[in-house]
Amino acid sequence: HVCPYCTKEFKKPSDLVRHIRIHTHERPFKCPQCFRAFAVKSTLTAHIKTHTGIKAFKCQFCMKCFSTSGSLKVHIRLHTDRPYKCVYCHRAYKKSCHLKQHIRSHTGEKPFKCSQCGRGFVSAGVLKAHIRTHTGLKAFKCLICNGAFTTGGSLRRHMGIHNDLRPYMCPYCQKTFKTSLNCKKHMKTHRCEYCNKGFKKSSHLKQHVRSHTGEKPYKCQLCGRGFVSSGVLKHVRIHTGEKPYKCEECGKSFTVKSTLDCHVKTHTGERPFQCTLCEKAFNQKSALQVHMKKHTGERPYKCDYCAMGFTQKSNMKLHMK
Repeated sequence: HVCPYCTKEFKKPSDLVRHIRIHTHERPFKCPQCFRAFAVKSTLTAHIKTHTGIKAFKCQFCMKCFSTSGSLKVHIRLHTDRPYKCVYCHRAYKKSCHLKQHIRSHTGEKPFKCSQCGRGFVSAGVLKAHIRTHTGLKAFKCLICNGAFTTGGSLRRHMGIHNDLRPYMCPYCQKTFKTSLNCKKHMKTHRCEYCNKGFKKSSHLKQHVRSHTGEKPYKCQLCGRGFVSSGVLKHVRIHTGEKPYKCEECGKSFTVKSTLDCHVKTHTGERPFQCTLCEKAFNQKSALQVHMKKHTGERPYKCDYCAMGFTQKSNMKLHMK
């Protein structure tokens, strides 16, 4: 069973049908409470739990509960990425040797002694850096002005002289940073904690996160319907009858600009959305998606009375009358 869009192969027809929805953007599984739609039934099941408050996924480390397995996986990284915890201050580390070194800051133990002056240190690395103060070796060199230093800390303090240098750039917003660590911290403000998808603007990220949480803070005052973004203003036009976008060719008006753009193609004859199986072309993406169901045999809209399937919701409603 081969996908007509990307030629990927599947063993089961049902797997192919689910996969094709990635290309057609079809979401036949709808939430009965907020009417949000999903491509896969299991995703809908997980989403419904955000309404019911059921938190069936429990963390084995701290017993905290979550409504979806995805949320639990994100949380578990807090435990598994740093499993070695300090008994004094609860700081955690990826390696046991790092924990041992840290614990010495609490106990005062300094087992690494300098053979020249007898001074003690918590780690071999710090001792090596100290020995350079005796030998005069300056292993840390500035790549900008060729200045040399005995320790990495001295080099980092020196780099403050070159304040204008910001070699690390965020790929999302092009903001620059002096260190890679600060750049990585900043990049987290652009990435979704649930799916790791990146966004250029923080406002776009906030709007996207609501697709995971189910939050719809923008309410229509006329019908009470909720929305994830302030685009509710466009929805209000359905109630008010306002149609600010007018076609210059025929004078027909529309509530949304995207609908006007689709309409204009009926005048120009433009059909940019082409079927890869029969080369038939359409002026709207949604029309192509409906057409593709003829090839796949998919009929997601079922009659409540006789279970007859339809490729379009409008056809199902006509049938049910």
